[in-house]
Amino acid sequence: MAEYEMTSDASDLSAALAGDRAAFARLYERHAGVVLSLCRRYSSLAEAEDAMQETFLRAYRRLDQLKARSGWRPWLYAIARRVCSERRRSARRRDRYEALAARDRAHCQSEVLTSADAVEHAEQLDRLTAAINRLPDNERLAIHLYYLDADPPQAASTVLGVSRSGFYKLLVRARKHLAISMREGQPT
Repeated sequence: MAEYEMTSDASDLSAALAGDRAAFARLYERHAGVVLSLCRRYSSLAEAEDAMQETFLRAYRRLDQLKARSGWRPWLYAIARRVCSERRRSARRRDRYEALAARDRAHCQSEVLTSADAVEHAEQLDRLTAAINRLPDNERLAIHLYYLDADPPQAASTVLGVSRSGFYKLLVRARKHLAISMREGQPT
């Protein structure tokens, strides 16, 4: 059975590389259960199913990077482990920021803002919004991705077509422009 599976994998991989989507669908059907099981080890069923789908999407996009057809399964499983690891890091980061935000909200609610403080706070938010809107499109998107997306570098790669390091360089530049814009907007 295992030899048949390896032979089938090799022929389906060759066909998938040639553009045969049905061949990749057969690879999916053959290996989805094991990938789901790997992903399930790290998360809930719903999260595991999402991670499994992401694993196969990445594998499909990177089929041309697979060196040896016989290395399909270890390569696919490595992608699954990487996807799960990225999702865990993202969830920890999101949980940490949500906890900080909750703490900040609680702190803000415990402090009674005077009407002057509330007006100043609203003005600062307006200045920040205006400063963000003045950024070039790619810098504004980098800021939004960093603070709102679960995996900003991956999203930036897809949306902006930049590498991980390119995304962080763009983010640094955007923050620098924001800081300058906010200083220029300060009342003297």
